[in-house]
Amino acid sequence: MSRPKNLDEQDLDLIRLTEIDHLLDDFENQVVETVKLEPEIVSITSALPAKVYKTNDKISNSLPNLMGQGPQDLRIEGRDSPVEITTRVTLSWESLQSISKDLQMLTEDQRFSLFDRSVFDAVCSLFYSGTIYFTASTVFKTMTGKGSDAKVTESQKKAVSESIEKCRYCNITVDFSQESTYYPELKHINGGPAASASFSENLLNLRRMTMVINGKTVEGWKILSKPMLFAYSLSKKQIMSFSSRLLNSPVSKKEDIIVIQDYLLRRIQQMRRRRQSTKRSDRTILMETIYKVANISKDFSLKVRQNKKRRLRDSISEILKYWTEMEFIDGFEFLSNNREIEKILIILSDEKLDQEPLDPI
Repeated sequence: MSRPKNLDEQDLDLIRLTEIDHLLDDFENQVVETVKLEPEIVSITSALPAKVYKTNDKISNSLPNLMGQGPQDLRIEGRDSPVEITTRVTLSWESLQSISKDLQMLTEDQRFSLFDRSVFDAVCSLFYSGTIYFTASTVFKTMTGKGSDAKVTESQKKAVSESIEKCRYCNITVDFSQESTYYPELKHINGGPAASASFSENLLNLRRMTMVINGKTVEGWKILSKPMLFAYSLSKKQIMSFSSRLLNSPVSKKEDIIVIQDYLLRRIQQMRRRRQSTKRSDRTILMETIYKVANISKDFSLKVRQNKKRRLRDSISEILKYWTEMEFIDGFEFLSNNREIEKILIILSDEKLDQEPLDPI
């Protein structure tokens, strides 16, 4: 495939991913044949990807709000599009009773969370880097940029395992009939002209099995087919790529911090991609939005909320300092109003700090 010149690293990553995606078109049929011969226990190595990929389409961004709501019509068109494009999406649990019984979880929290989405993206990153066997530890290290020798706690493995099983039992149905008129590539996400412009499957089609890594027997999963939501996002070039080193920030990787780091990555990458057209005011991130993403509820007492916000701001500061050192950004500032921190200004190389008065902390 010939490649146009003057492409940045993100464009090249999308081209590479698309080429890999085409090579995986017959993956499911190949897996069906190998499963017949596969032993109950397999021996694997735990390779980690150098690049991680994150879906950034309207459906993926809406997943937490779609669960259990029945068929939902999402407006897919871009901000300046002269036409209205609608895609119908349904997200539901395949068998909630089965999940709760088998795994003794989801009895209270039956949502699809932002952490679950981060796990989904990590599994897809592993798959598109050539990994089909993986463990909860491998996924956690992929989500956090940790090296292969990094320790993963039992609680971290448990949280990731539960999210993997959620994705395994979570069914998504997407009817993109109208959308495929404007995105012809969507008609080929199954490897050829699709009989119908839709798909319906579990977010992750996995087989749970026993594996041996470095002589230790552990539970893990095998990927049985290409994740169609990721393929859908890729066909529209709505995948973001990052060096895995960006995820290895020097902060404690609790669930809320992983979610916030993912959120910041997406927001900043959008700013970087629109660097020439984005106004300075568009390079700010509202703290109120971050608190909402981190699920800092107003139901908490004032003292608890203040402590959670302070801890979160400290973690964000460390993450952004690290990204400045990695040259992902050129700097940042917390902006306040009446001594209340309201925004984060992300500084990119073509900005001048004296363009307008600021109220920094």
